[in-house]
This record gives sequence, structure tokens and C-alpha cells, in this order.
Amino acid sequence: MKNLIIIALFFSSLLPAQSFYKKISDKNINTERQTIAKNFIQEFLNKCENKNYTSFERFNVAKKFEMFLDDKLSYICQKNETDLGKIELQDFNSAYIHKTSLTTDPVELYVFNTKTEKNPDIQFLSVWIYQDRNYISGLVITKVKPFNLNKRD
Repeated sequence: MKNLIIIALFFSSLLPAQSFYKKISDKNINTERQTIAKNFIQEFLNKCENKNYTSFERFNVAKKFEMFLDDKLSYICQKNETDLGKIELQDFNSAYIHKTSLTTDPVELYVFNTKTEKNPDIQFLSVWIYQDRNYISGLVITKVKPFNLNKRD
């Protein structure tokens, strides 16, 4: 019996990370968080375009992500401009919930379609938002939906 549990745990660890994300049906999407995600992305893009690297004061940003942005926003914006050119936020794509345990706050992932000037492979702009008080915990620009990426908590 003990060996069976060990084998089961081993094989469950091989499952892709996507299995921890559950798609939120359109009727159950929290429109407030969807709007927050869209507005945060738009403000991020505006800050980069205007070379305004100040903090995101209109949003609740998780402390670790805020510290990351304080350190890296200028670099990220410059790198995106060099590698991707102008980034255009398009329409909403989908939303997912990621709940890892009973003791952690569930995080929702909001995915938007995007278009970039220099790299047509880039398709998505995504934001992670904690359900508790709508704290933003990450943002990423990717070719695929970011289920397997290591994000900053």
C-alpha cells in the first residue's frame, strides 16, 4: 500500500502544470478582475511608451511583484521596445483559476490577445490577480498561454 501511494505521488508530479489551471466559464468570469487586468496591462503599456517608470498607484500590487517592478520596469520596457516594438492590447481571450492548496489564496489568470510590431509569434498578455482584494501578482507577454511559466509571487 505504501509503495502504491509513492508511485501515485510520483506520477501525479509528472502531470503538466496546466492541470492546476481550471478554465473559468464565460458566465463565471469576475468582470471586476477582468477590467482590473485589462486596465493594468494598458497602464503598463502606457508607462513603457511614455518612459514613465513610476509605481502603479491605482492598483493593488502584491509586494514582491511591486518590488520586482520597482527594480526592473525600466529594463523590461526597453527590452520589450527593442525586441517587440509597439505592443497593442487586443481583446479578452480567457480566464483561469489556479488554486494550489487550501491555505493559499486562489489566483486568477486573465489572458488577453496581443499584437506586436516586430514579433508576430507573441500572442498573449496575461495578468495574475489574487482573489482576495484583487492584488496583481504578475504580468507576462508570451507566445503561448502561460500555464508552465515560473512567475514571481
